[in-house]
Amino acid sequence: MADAPPTEEQLRRLKNTVMGAGYRLSELAKLGDLHVGAATELASISRDLNEAVGRLERLLAALQRDR
Repeated sequence: MADAPPTEEQLRRLKNTVMGAGYRLSELAKLGDLHVGAATELASISRDLNEAVGRLERLLAALQRDR
């Protein structure tokens, strides 16, 4: 497989960063160190980030198909 163009590589790296942030927020929400409202909000943000990861994955797949 040929190297991805620089923009695709940046998008892939950003997708991984967003995925990692979503995971860490989810883990923080589960710790129990925060009050329920804060934990709920972190879990919600984590879900939003996971949705964004899915969107980025679809975008990257489309970019690869178009090459």
